[in-house]
Amino acid sequence: MSASEDVWRLLDQYCPWWTDKKWYRKDPQISYFESSMLKREPRLYYHLIRYIRNKNVYGIITIRGPRRAGKTTIIKLLIRDLIKNNVDPRSIFYISLDYQGLKSVMLFDLLENISKTSEDEKFVFLDEASMYSEWAQALKNLNDTGLIEAGKMKIVVTGSHSMNLADAASKLKDRQGRFSQQFNMGGNLIHPPLRFPEVAEAIQDEIASLFDQNKLRTPSSRFELLIELSKGRIPTLIQEIYDKYLKILQSLFEDYLVHGGYPKPINEYIQSDKKSIPADFYSALAELFIKDAEVAGLDSGNLKRVLQIITEPNTLSSRINFEKLGVIGIDEEMRPKAKFNLKEYIEYLKTTWSFFFSYRESKNIKCIPNYQENVKNYVLDPFLYHALYSYLHNISDLFSQSKSLLANKDFKGLLVESVIASHLLLSQQLFERVPSVDYEKVLMYGVSSHNDSERETDFVLCINKKGKNHRFAIESKYRKNPSADSLEERKIVLTEDYLDVKNNDVYLPVSLFLLIF
Repeated sequence: MSASEDVWRLLDQYCPWWTDKKWYRKDPQISYFESSMLKREPRLYYHLIRYIRNKNVYGIITIRGPRRAGKTTIIKLLIRDLIKNNVDPRSIFYISLDYQGLKSVMLFDLLENISKTSEDEKFVFLDEASMYSEWAQALKNLNDTGLIEAGKMKIVVTGSHSMNLADAASKLKDRQGRFSQQFNMGGNLIHPPLRFPEVAEAIQDEIASLFDQNKLRTPSSRFELLIELSKGRIPTLIQEIYDKYLKILQSLFEDYLVHGGYPKPINEYIQSDKKSIPADFYSALAELFIKDAEVAGLDSGNLKRVLQIITEPNTLSSRINFEKLGVIGIDEEMRPKAKFNLKEYIEYLKTTWSFFFSYRESKNIKCIPNYQENVKNYVLDPFLYHALYSYLHNISDLFSQSKSLLANKDFKGLLVESVIASHLLLSQQLFERVPSVDYEKVLMYGVSSHNDSERETDFVLCINKKGKNHRFAIESKYRKNPSADSLEERKIVLTEDYLDVKNNDVYLPVSLFLLIF
């Protein structure tokens, strides 16, 4: 492809800031953000803005997260900030790779032309790269020909899944440049749906002020609280938050179990007089989830069969055996087949940051998973669960269905456990800058023998902080005033609204504990 007028006309559609100084007033993502109830940018935005303008460092970073989680909004906010800080608008390029009009365009050729547009530093945002199968190869070639450095290019790539992550990692190994080295995770960042503390501080000014006044966005401050809790002590700050903010936090958390961390359902739920979410929000997310699997080369029917089993209420936050999952799939010739490469479907669920399957901790080696044992099945966002469950069961009144499920205390406890898992899973990168994370070694479950029977520990959390390994045992008991157990090791026990120390174990509300993350 040459730098034809057609291609540049396409780019002009995506880059209105080239000609319109007030472009952000018409931009759908920024306009929605400005009018929403979520008045604060996600924390990832602040991590990006801290380094993206640094001079004379070029290369590639990636941002992976589910569709509709707000990745494009973050990009548009970054672009607005760059222009506000005197970056030439014509040095900023936004390319949406899920746009049909670019399907016939060779990405390498397009990027090569961009690299030669001027002598200035260039900011190139490639959105939804998962929809373009050869994105990693194009970037590898761009680096190998020296065009990234010569063209002074800072490339930010977003994607909704990493089915091709192993291949992409191999192609981009040692090719992401000094630009990527500034960021956590070696520049391969995660943007999941908003965590509970992000939602709480974005909705409630009181909670945002609480974070500001107590430096609760500082990793070291939050980690100190976690250490104190693990030692069986209630920090003064935790007690003060409990005394002053518990009712607010409880209310916000109960709502979080309905709307999760997806920005649009959150906003609609809060703004609605009846606190509800339109049915099309659920169906759109579920349908997009299935459609993206097809783009990734999976059979939608097989995926639905897998989801049908792992979204059943009694399998949520529970142990399952993939070898005995009981899914009958369809093979390449459309014939029923018990073995249909289930591993690829499980990998899709994991890499879309939708589900996580934790292994049991090895009996004899702490913080090492036993890959031979059954896994525990966690959904990583409440709204995603409600959307998939309703979609798979052809439920028409989707919001009422989600409320009905939550009225069941047993199910609610299981969903709360999944929410806890989704926050703990990010612990390593939240508390320490690391080049990469093996999530299966961060979050496990434990099983110990007690009076000739097995007792499960819901979570074994392992974090390396400043070269020292830390291990935390955590239990989920989402009910009022839970009874104290005779436990073999000190644990943090998460409750509905109860704060106390029993048998040297701290019992504290989930909504308060999650502020640490």
